[in-house]
Amino acid sequence: MREPGSTSTGPAPEHPEQPEPLSFRERYRTMLSLMLPAMLLGLGRGFTIPVLPALALEFDATVASAGLMVIAPMLGSLAVTLPTGYLIDRIGRRRLLVVSPALTSLSAFLVLRAASYPELLAYLSLGGIAQQMWQMSRLAAIADSTAQNRRGRQITGMASAGRTGALMGPLLGGIIGELAGVRVPFAIYGAAAALAVVPMYFFMPETSAAVLARRRGESGSGESGASWSSLLTLRVGALFLAQYLANVGRGGSIGHGGVFLIFAAYTFGTGPAALGAIGTGVAVMGIPIMLAGGQVMDRFGRKRQIVPAAIAVGMGLALMATVAAAELSFTVFVVAFVWINLGVSGMAGSMQTLGSDVAPPEARGRFFGMIRLVAGAGSLTNPVSFSLSTALLAGSAGFALAFGIMSGAAMLTALVVGVLVRETLQRRE
Repeated sequence: MREPGSTSTGPAPEHPEQPEPLSFRERYRTMLSLMLPAMLLGLGRGFTIPVLPALALEFDATVASAGLMVIAPMLGSLAVTLPTGYLIDRIGRRRLLVVSPALTSLSAFLVLRAASYPELLAYLSLGGIAQQMWQMSRLAAIADSTAQNRRGRQITGMASAGRTGALMGPLLGGIIGELAGVRVPFAIYGAAAALAVVPMYFFMPETSAAVLARRRGESGSGESGASWSSLLTLRVGALFLAQYLANVGRGGSIGHGGVFLIFAAYTFGTGPAALGAIGTGVAVMGIPIMLAGGQVMDRFGRKRQIVPAAIAVGMGLALMATVAAAELSFTVFVVAFVWINLGVSGMAGSMQTLGSDVAPPEARGRFFGMIRLVAGAGSLTNPVSFSLSTALLAGSAGFALAFGIMSGAAMLTALVVGVLVRETLQRRE
């Protein structure tokens, strides 16, 4: 008999309704659509890192012109930032995430047929275009589908997946480069990038709410049409300044190589195998630092991770400048190189996390286009300053000036983030 005032309409079911089990596709979608491609691209890219200086020497490039191998892909990246941001908002994230590894594969295979140094630089520039499309699209997809208090871990996890893929790449690429030729690692890169297209195509969903709404035929569901001026606030300006300075400081070490391996090859005569072993070593050591950085950003705030890491990068670069100026040993160079890369690992994904916090949901593509343009300008300034310094000042003085400029930029990053950039993590009470 029902008690007075009871609102029960019948006995409770014997077996409470259980949610339907997730399918394989749903359960492993993030891993298959983003993590696995990141690992494949990281593996392929890792194979090419130690052979780039030897490839420059194959074309009889000077130290200053060898820096163009780092500059060329950055120019490609810089050129497509704003168009990519527009496309992300217009056609969605998925299409670009499928196309970008295919372009990466094409770029790598074209390197095999480069008959001149300018031709080689053009193919490397195409690779930079593909890399930028990949980075911006995956960042937009993560921002679409991840809660703010998990973004740091998601973004650093993605970076760690790429680093994991690159663990054996530099070591094997260096050995293969010495035994089979310095271009063979690019064939491996092309094959790995082509494989990355497969899981992206089959498992990557579209995450843009506006694009999905348009496909359903819902009117008034596109982007809000926020003006460019409304996106450029003082808060965003401080973030852009920090992003630029951060990339001036760390641009030469992103990918565990860049101008530092050129310095080692031209100063110490270091070959691809040795450079590959160093690259693999810093990749192994950097993974736990990257993962820990994501935890710190999501628990204690973005600035708590960025400021100490930027200071560490600046100190390592100051040591590298000392190595060049005082003509210290190769052993001290390795210490400085590892130090810098561990600091860069601590910063990995941190500026992207800040940007994803600030980016307006209705115009994420355009916002990421702007901030990646700023980041690309900073990354480009890094090897440009290296090439100009080594062209203007001969020998160790040129190297020391270049690394000193980078060190100053890293230290200024810590100052700008610590003083001018507002913390974006919203802690729950």
